[in-house]
This record gives sequence, C-alpha cells and structure tokens, in this order.
Amino acid sequence: MGPEKQQKSRWAPWWVYLVVILGCNYVKQYLVQDLPVAVNAAITVVLVGSLFLAITVVYRGMRGAERG
Repeated sequence: MGPEKQQKSRWAPWWVYLVVILGCNYVKQYLVQDLPVAVNAAITVVLVGSLFLAITVVYRGMRGAERG
C-alpha cells in the first residue's frame, strides 16, 4: 500500500465527524442552555475533542478489522 493510500485511510470521512459532532452539540446545547457562556464553551471544546478522538479510534479499529 502506498503512502498516499495509507494516509487517507487514517481518518474517517469528513461527514462522519460533522454529523456526530453537530448532533452531540445540539443535545449538549439543550442540556446546558442555562449555564454561563464560558462554561458552555469549555464543555463544547472538551466534547468536540473527545468526539473527534473517539470517532478516529473507532474508525481505525474498524478499518484494522477489515484488513486483518
């Protein structure tokens, strides 16, 4: 497998990140709408970072299972 193909398979498609992050952010906004803006922003940063990491780990795990 060439380096280009290997790099491309490291990340989930962009739309997976978009759908999951927007959906979770919508739910988060409903749950914490009464908190101050700074707290809401901090929760958003942690949430997005965690979701990005989780999506990437799950995708790479699924891709590894397909190859192996």
